[in-house]
Amino acid sequence: SKFDGAFSFHQLGAFPNSPHISNNVRAPKLSRAQTPMPMLRPSCRKGRLSTSTTSLFAIPGVSSLITTPAFESVTNNALISPQIITASASAILTYLYLLAAFDRPRGYLTIPDPQNTLLIQPSRVPGAGLGLFAACSIPKGTVLGTYAGVLREAQMFYDGKCRQYPQAVGYSWRFTDNKYVIDPTDSQGEIQDVCLGGNTDVPLSNLVFGTLFRFLSVNTALCRINEPPIGAGGCNVSAKENLAKREVVFELIQNVNSGQELYLDYGLDYDRSRYGPPR
Repeated sequence: SKFDGAFSFHQLGAFPNSPHISNNVRAPKLSRAQTPMPMLRPSCRKGRLSTSTTSLFAIPGVSSLITTPAFESVTNNALISPQIITASASAILTYLYLLAAFDRPRGYLTIPDPQNTLLIQPSRVPGAGLGLFAACSIPKGTVLGTYAGVLREAQMFYDGKCRQYPQAVGYSWRFTDNKYVIDPTDSQGEIQDVCLGGNTDVPLSNLVFGTLFRFLSVNTALCRINEPPIGAGGCNVSAKENLAKREVVFELIQNVNSGQELYLDYGLDYDRSRYGPPR
């Protein structure tokens, strides 16, 4: 044969029934690496497609078919999640800290037993609303406490909250340097028995101080002190500003008797238009 010295299909046993192949000629044995991959024969059972041969060792690199990226994604997410939680918790705590530092209410009562020494009731000044009275005799020189409210930049207060709620101006205390005011009113510009704190210009500030930080609320009794109308007599309370601490200290400058209303001079800029004649 012209193919002597070379393998032919007959020698490989591809045609075992060929008359040109001697019975003594056998196909050479193939090594394990040369063993052809078994054919997969599909068969159907109860509507499911399956294969009669499931040997995978003959498929080279079968391990590379595993979805490694998906596995790594799950692993990475498991590692990132605690970091996200930690970062979120840190941001929330920082935000709460800043709220407590800047939007907290200030002010306090220093008079002994204020519930039994001070009384809030309708003022004797017509049109003034509620006023603050002495429930017992209090001597001259008694320090009542400091003005209650949230410290705000004056310009932001007047351009923001006061435009929407003009009545808030009547309860605010403006410092003599005109840089800051103390605002004791609520989110609607009204005065309440306590100042909860918060800032209408800061997201969630009023909500946080009305719930989580409610324990920081301060008494607003001193904010009820009115200015006497003309002809009602003089003032019995003085106010001293401390610009360094941004607080206003109230002190009695006269002896007051039980049932006497407390009066304070708020200065030339105080709005007295709603006041009527003394009773």
